[in-house]
Amino acid sequence: MKLVSVGLSDLSVYAPRPRISLSQLAARRIQENPDLEKHLHRALASTGQISMRFPEIWEDPITMASEALRKLLSGQLEHHLSGIRFLALGSETSVDMSKSGSNYVLGLLQKAGFKLPSSLSSFQLQHACAGGSLAALTTLAYLQAAGNPNDSSIVLTSDIARYATPSTAEVTQGAGACALWLTQDPKVLTFDLKTAGFFSQDVDDFFRPLGSTTAKVRGGFSLSCYNESLLSAFLDHCVRAGIEPAAELRSIDIFALHVPYAKMPVGALEKLFALHLGFDSLQTREYLEERGFFASLKPASEIGNLYTGSLWLSLGYALKERWVNLGPDLIGRKVLLASYGSGNTMAVWTGQVTPQALSVIPNWDFDTLLKQEPDSDWTTYLEWVSIEKNSQNYPELLKKKPAPAGAFRLARLREDGYREYDQA
Repeated sequence: MKLVSVGLSDLSVYAPRPRISLSQLAARRIQENPDLEKHLHRALASTGQISMRFPEIWEDPITMASEALRKLLSGQLEHHLSGIRFLALGSETSVDMSKSGSNYVLGLLQKAGFKLPSSLSSFQLQHACAGGSLAALTTLAYLQAAGNPNDSSIVLTSDIARYATPSTAEVTQGAGACALWLTQDPKVLTFDLKTAGFFSQDVDDFFRPLGSTTAKVRGGFSLSCYNESLLSAFLDHCVRAGIEPAAELRSIDIFALHVPYAKMPVGALEKLFALHLGFDSLQTREYLEERGFFASLKPASEIGNLYTGSLWLSLGYALKERWVNLGPDLIGRKVLLASYGSGNTMAVWTGQVTPQALSVIPNWDFDTLLKQEPDSDWTTYLEWVSIEKNSQNYPELLKKKPAPAGAFRLARLREDGYREYDQA
């Protein structure tokens, strides 16, 4: 039986407005504790991070996912709502230990007047930063097996990356959400599901204990886990594709990887190219530069770590940059995607740019997304890292910093812990 093509037809990205430059953050932390100076300067140099975004008081993973989906629904998807069969959320910063965050999003969008159907499956998938990618691959497999040309899937990624403060990990925080529209005969990228490569093992490189709002990370160990997972999953992909790793690497035109911070995927690719092509660091960087790879790291360096959304933010920016530089020559280009989830798992698969992409990619407004917001004041940042919202203090917090009209917001925290959302 011939399988129908499936893949990505559109995407959108949302990032909250509050921003802090990491030079300001470092200066403040060093002022508080001069012993941190060497460690923070080394962290900034090794990560390549410039600034980060963090949510408003009234924002959380549900409101950010809803904003990303609202942007997606304003495009081509608006005319295909009845065919949506899945609304899935990948997140590692859940707001509920039982109810799927995607159902909160569904209810909020329906109340706001969007005609999302209820005849769909809603679920949440968690595996650190790989949750959104695994949800995408899972729902695409269903679309391919079902073979109904009208069926489609929406996958949301939404996360808030938080670490203990002050610490060197503080410079790799961030927040944001992505929304993906996945279909048969996709308009941007066709994915080859048959040759997807995987790797998983039980490690403690990164985790967030129950009840904790901050993640625990073993930086050096997590880096080595990322590198090993990429090597292993890429090899599994090559075995399934029946191609030598060196030949596969040379066939790739665009690389899109999970980007927890700007320099992390660069080191991983240097190891991959050294192993299979014998490249040194300079040769690898030149090879990647020719393919526009470093431009795809820019949004992560300015917005910060989106956890489950970081791969898709990087992919969107890479495709937009290649469209600007290649124009119609972008059609048919081969893309390698690699999604890492700490704890850990890695998925590696390929895609191919479709002719219709030339009418979709120009609509992705990343210039507005990355428009540099003025630095938030230090007090606002400290509020975010210190305040724990509850039913008692939240009404006053919301009164002090109300959401703008039309914004999706966390409206109430009930005494029983349930979260209620609406449009401001």
